[in-house]
This record gives sequence, C-alpha cells and structure tokens, in this order.
Amino acid sequence: MLRYFVIPGIIALVGALVLMQLIDVLTALWAWLISITIVTFFTYGYDKLIAGSARLRVPENTLLALAFVGGTVGALAGMALFHHKTSKRSFQLKLVIVLLVQVTLLVLYIVYTNRT
Repeated sequence: MLRYFVIPGIIALVGALVLMQLIDVLTALWAWLISITIVTFFTYGYDKLIAGSARLRVPENTLLALAFVGGTVGALAGMALFHHKTSKRSFQLKLVIVLLVQVTLLVLYIVYTNRT
C-alpha cells in the first residue's frame, strides 16, 4: 500500500506548497486540504478508469488512506462522479468510519482550543 500512497502523497504535498506560494493568505492546512482533495478525486477517477483492465489497480487501503489524511471530500466527489465503489458496501462502511473519526477529531479540536 505504501508505494501506491507515495506518489499521490508527493503530488499533494507539492500541490500544497505551490498553492501556498500562489495564494499568500492560504494556510498550510487549507493548502493541504485543497491539494489532497484534488489528488484523491483524480485517484478515484484513475482507479475507475483502469477497473476491468489488466493494469494494477489502486488498493482500497490507499483510497481510504487518501481520504483519511484529508481527502474525504475528494473521495466522496470521486465516488459520486465516477460511480466508483458505490456498490461495495464494505468499502463504504470503512469510508464512513474514516469520516466519523475525522468529525470526532475536529470536534475534539474545537472543544479543546475553545477552552478558557
């Protein structure tokens, strides 16, 4: 899985750095989220494109990892637009778990940072 994650991860990192240079007011977090969302979206599209061919597919764990590190919106958009992984309930359940973990972490962050 790691080798499949490295290329999209590097592309997302470079994309985030470029975004930060182009848009001065963009924080590192927002640059990362925008970049990883775009990379995740296109990774889902690529995997759908090669589905059914003899080419190596993107492992499900890589698709889930991309969502987990911030690409959830891209994953959901890719699933909807490309109709990818929409009938695979086990994958959808794992993606929902990723989303729940992210929401939980966000709520904890908000609660923790708003303490007086």
